[in-house]
This record gives sequence, C-alpha cells and structure tokens, in this order.
Amino acid sequence: MRILCLHGHGTNARILESQLERLRAKLPHDWIFDFLDGEHVAPPAPAVEAIFPGPYLCYHGEPVEEDVRAAHEFLLEVVREEGPFDMVVGFSQGAALAAAAIARHEQQYLTDDLFKAAVFVGASMPFDLDTGRVRLTYDGTGRLRAERLDASGNALTDDDGLRWVNDCRTATVVNEFESRNPDARQDAPQSVEVLLRYHPRTHPQRIQIPTVHVVGAKDGYAQQGLDLASLCDSRVCQTIIHEGGHEFPRKDEALQRVADCMQAAAAQTSYLQ
Repeated sequence: MRILCLHGHGTNARILESQLERLRAKLPHDWIFDFLDGEHVAPPAPAVEAIFPGPYLCYHGEPVEEDVRAAHEFLLEVVREEGPFDMVVGFSQGAALAAAAIARHEQQYLTDDLFKAAVFVGASMPFDLDTGRVRLTYDGTGRLRAERLDASGNALTDDDGLRWVNDCRTATVVNEFESRNPDARQDAPQSVEVLLRYHPRTHPQRIQIPTVHVVGAKDGYAQQGLDLASLCDSRVCQTIIHEGGHEFPRKDEALQRVADCMQAAAAQTSYLQ
C-alpha cells in the first residue's frame, strides 16, 4: 500500500511526517508513506515555529485561479511520475487539494481513480476550478462587495454585490481572507478574484472512493470538515470526531479509530480484494 501525504499550509513534509508518527505505528508495517512538500513559502502555521524548523510551505497562497490550478497540476504531475498511489492522506490545505483533485478526476475520468482511498484530517473545503470566480472588492470604508464573474471576468448583471458575501461557497473564503488580512476593510481600496468552494448543497457530485474524515470538535474548520464528508459517497465514508482542535488526534483511542478506519477503507479498494 503506497500512500501520498500532503501537509497543511505553513508546515512542510517533515512536520507532517512527525504528526503521523504515532498513527503509522498502528498501521501495517508494509504500508509505504511518501511525503510531498508544497512549492511555495508561507508564514508558519500557529504554534509551529516554536517546535519545528522551516522552511514553512504551502501548495498555493490565496485561492486565486492561477495558483490553485498550478497546485493541481503539480499534484497530478507527481502522481503521474511517481505513482501510482493507493491512498492519499491530506491535512488541512493538503486535504482540500486532494479532495478537489479527486472530485475533478472522477468527473473527467469515470472509470479511472486518481487514488483508491483518501483520508482527510482537519480539512478545509476544496476550491472548485470549474464553476467560476468571485471578485471581492473592498472600498476602504469597511464595505465589501462580492460579485460573481462569468468566464470572461465580467460581473453578472443580476448580481447586487451582496448575495455572494454570504453564499455557502464564498462565506468561508471571505472570512479566511480577512483573518489573514485583518485590515482589509479599512485599507486602501482593493479587489481580489477568488475561486468558489465546493459545497454539498450546490454540488450534486459525490466523491466515490472510500474516504475517512478526521474532525476535531474544537477545530475552527470542523464544519468544513463535516461538509467535505457530506460531499462524499455515504456508503464508503467514515467520519471520526475527536476532542481536539486543528490537529491529529492525541489520544491513543482516537488514533486507533483512525487506523481502523484507514484499514477498512483499504479493504474496500481493489488493493485488498
């Protein structure tokens, strides 16, 4: 069993390897884990800098189309050149990137899986490269307009600039952009065009491969992790909620549940059939 591992924003492959150490001890010893560094430098994730040395990396920065598309192409190139991989394990941004790549691949290639199973830990919702963009415009006085754009980059004429601020596909994008840019509403006027996110209420497609979702009850991304689980086929979807935050479970009991679910997901694939 070969497993590709994708780290979170502001960490790196070595950090993820350390995060996975206790979980790997509960899995079959012949499972092979490959860790993939992101291509871009990023600020360190909270509490990481005091424990782990850099560089601190990410697969993409703000969710602008060009950068997210490049991250997809980077991942697909690794799979083509170094795969195949039976399973992918993604943490945070790594989980979102893996989920989006799987969803797009399943839509384009109905009988050819990118991975046979996936594990999403502390996931944020994936960005959708195929449904267009939203332009966020801050006017410098505290007000925000969010306009849906057509394929040519023009704002839709029936858009009042307010609907998309709170839409389920963009609300979390706005919140996260403003958390990274706390003065965005008061700074000089600016605009940024960002991708919409997948959401189970607006995307009828479901990820078909077996999936395991690990969600921290105290994680600020918990709802996004649960929404991602709803974006997957419920017949082969397992969800584990642990008592921690944006992290791998710390208690042995929860880690054992993750290990058991990963092996159950593997058993549902052709690898063990």
